[in-house]
Amino acid sequence: MRTWRLKLSVITSALIYLHEIYLDIDPTRIYDADYLGIEEDKQKKKKFASSKKDFDLEKFETDMGWKSSKVIFEPTEELIHIRKEVNPLDKILKQSVITPDFEKLHVVPPYVLSKHQLEVRKRREKKKMGTGAGWFNMRAPKITPEIRHDLEVLRMRSALDPKHFYKKNDMKALPKHFHVGKIVDSPLDFYSSRLTKKERKKTIVDELIADAEFTKYNKRKYKEIIEEKKKTHYKAHKHARRLKGKKKK
Repeated sequence: MRTWRLKLSVITSALIYLHEIYLDIDPTRIYDADYLGIEEDKQKKKKFASSKKDFDLEKFETDMGWKSSKVIFEPTEELIHIRKEVNPLDKILKQSVITPDFEKLHVVPPYVLSKHQLEVRKRREKKKMGTGAGWFNMRAPKITPEIRHDLEVLRMRSALDPKHFYKKNDMKALPKHFHVGKIVDSPLDFYSSRLTKKERKKTIVDELIADAEFTKYNKRKYKEIIEEKKKTHYKAHKHARRLKGKKKK
């Protein structure tokens, strides 16, 4: 019994001592060595320095794709560029009616166009395009009767001046794409070869009619052609009369 009493007295005295010392201890920070003033023996962790000769197994497994069930390949920049160029969705969406400005339209455009609408669209596109960038986007002008006469005269330019040689025309029909220009006189030729306002004409046909030498040449050629036609007609008429006389006999 005495031994048990001694043990109880020792325990009670120890508890009283601890209660007096650690009365203001925070129960949540009991395991904090710095808070209790206990020096912790920090064991230095040994870092295994990997030499150049060591083989990294984890990196090898990830490169080979053994860690994951599916092997994932990252596409290169060239493959991404090729995918953008050959995208089937872009070709399909070109034919779609729904565009970014679809909400602003009052009427829904038709999905399938008729033949007449397609022809009208092609004409508009041709007018916009002109002859292409090689000819500075030249557009077809409106052909008036005056312009038509000038084009016909230019096609027959070999008959205007017999002393001048011109190449044969490449086109049988009249050209569609052309422009009419204006000759600007040089200030050096103000007195020598300058035309007055009365002498200037609007079209090539008017200039040819006003030219005296051209009119003389034209009249002479016209007379020669008429005389040749008369001779041919006279010979044909004479030959026909002879044939009639032979049939009667």
